[in-house]
Amino acid sequence: MASQIRFGETSTRGTGTLSSGYTANYGNMTGSSHGWTLGGAATLTGSFHSPNFLSYNFSPYLNQSRANSNFQSISDASGLNLSVGIFAGSKFPGSITWSKAYNTDGNYAVPGLADYVTHGNSDTFGINWSENLPDAPSFSAGFQSGTSNYSVYGANDSGENSFHSLNLHSGYRWAGFNMGAYYATGASHSVIPPIVTGANLEITTDNSAYGGNLSHLLPLSGSFSTGINRSTWNSDYLGASSTGAIDTVNANASVHPTNRLSITATANYSDNLTGQIIQSVITAGGVVPGLNSNQSSNSLDLMAVGTYSPVSNLQTSGFFERRTQSFLGVDYGVKSYGGGATYTHSLFDGTINTSVNVSANSADQNGQDTIGFSATENYSNRFLGWRLNESFSYAQNVQTLLITYMNSYYNYSGNISRNFGVFNLSAGGGGSRTALSDQAGTSNSSETYNGSFGYGAMLTATGSYSKSDGQALATGAGLVGVPVPSPILPSSLVSLFGGKSYSFGMSSSPRKKLMIAATYGKATSNTVSNGIPSDNDNSQYNALIQYQVRKLNFISGYARLEQGFSITGTQPEVVSSYYMGISRWFNFF
Repeated sequence: MASQIRFGETSTRGTGTLSSGYTANYGNMTGSSHGWTLGGAATLTGSFHSPNFLSYNFSPYLNQSRANSNFQSISDASGLNLSVGIFAGSKFPGSITWSKAYNTDGNYAVPGLADYVTHGNSDTFGINWSENLPDAPSFSAGFQSGTSNYSVYGANDSGENSFHSLNLHSGYRWAGFNMGAYYATGASHSVIPPIVTGANLEITTDNSAYGGNLSHLLPLSGSFSTGINRSTWNSDYLGASSTGAIDTVNANASVHPTNRLSITATANYSDNLTGQIIQSVITAGGVVPGLNSNQSSNSLDLMAVGTYSPVSNLQTSGFFERRTQSFLGVDYGVKSYGGGATYTHSLFDGTINTSVNVSANSADQNGQDTIGFSATENYSNRFLGWRLNESFSYAQNVQTLLITYMNSYYNYSGNISRNFGVFNLSAGGGGSRTALSDQAGTSNSSETYNGSFGYGAMLTATGSYSKSDGQALATGAGLVGVPVPSPILPSSLVSLFGGKSYSFGMSSSPRKKLMIAATYGKATSNTVSNGIPSDNDNSQYNALIQYQVRKLNFISGYARLEQGFSITGTQPEVVSSYYMGISRWFNFF
């Protein structure tokens, strides 16, 4: 246990490691360097007066990488993390967080595949405070901000992100009514490197929202709730701006006449359906510059649902829904009704859960009828020492935000494992596919499979394989799958992607306090944006040997990254790092 040191009313504990060793860094696009380096990491925790008055946690680190520690960075990263709790034991608690990182690895996401590797600097700051007085309205406030700038290995391009947000919330209970109100505002700015689209993309967004809600209990073990909200946004994408406001009203009421029967009614109204579509894309990190949010549009959704449980392991339901929408100068409407059942039962000494739902949809505009169907099941069991789990779901013609589009999808997953004394085996897999019904070219799909083998502490081996393809938006955080067809989302904003990746790793502890580990991963992908294709490649190899003698650790490690994008017109970048040194654990105080 770590000891403590006191300075007056300040109590502090401190642990950490100090390291020193030989480091060599080299690559085909950067200059080589080598020499003796110092590094380490520490954690200082403590309080002033008492933990309920002021507590803190401070964690600095210096020159940490995959080659000399468990830190997941191919470069020597440095930084600090600080968190402070204020008045935790009072009715006015608060907290402050701050972190800063230099020369650390990051990721540019690719759905279902290994991410592209970036490196750069970042910092984040947050402050939260709340008031919780009895018999008085509660209040909480929070502010967060952050910036990052990075470059992408294998591309002479850089990107940056910045954001800030403010959130306020208040709640009060009076005469059986629960009331709440909120206000939120924020802004973000991103410069996306041209590794996908062939040109730098700049996105700026400002948004705000405020609203209130009210709820109360009803007879028959029921409840009622309602809310009103207003949100606004202003976004800019390559000089094309989008601005607008959305007002929404929702209400919900439910009763339980008996323990087996429940009835629920809901109503939702929006005065700007076009704005809701734009906001859904903005939330994903993109914009829709070609869609006019000021054009008149609205939506109304009314639904009634009844559920009944004839026996404890069976629940049945029925519903009726009426939806009307005005969008792009055309009025739409649809009536939907249907029902379903959920059933749970034992099967072959395991447990199976199933549900089936069927709906009929009748459109006002063309009188076209469609049948919607969805089914899910999952099963778990333990048979002859094997642990089995699997699940599957399928849906056809499921309602989406827009009446004119239906969604269809399937998902599956499963895993199996067993221990044979000190031996253990496991394997698993899963996949999914989603697409808009009768809309070619809107599908996103993915598959992933994994397995592992272990023999006590002597050997652990793992492997995985995945592939994915579909449509995506290029955002500041990476590619985000958004299967929305034209004219809702212009095709010029959609990037097509596809690829596969695999990885395997081994670790061993052949004797006490000796650890040997190695991993390798490779991903190949292709993207097409605005007719510009790019073939992309990423491979990483890491190895680490560590031997502990009392409080000393002898460490030797190697990390290698190769990453390239044909769209850049340059050869893939190769970065390697080697380390050999010693570290010591300290209980500072």
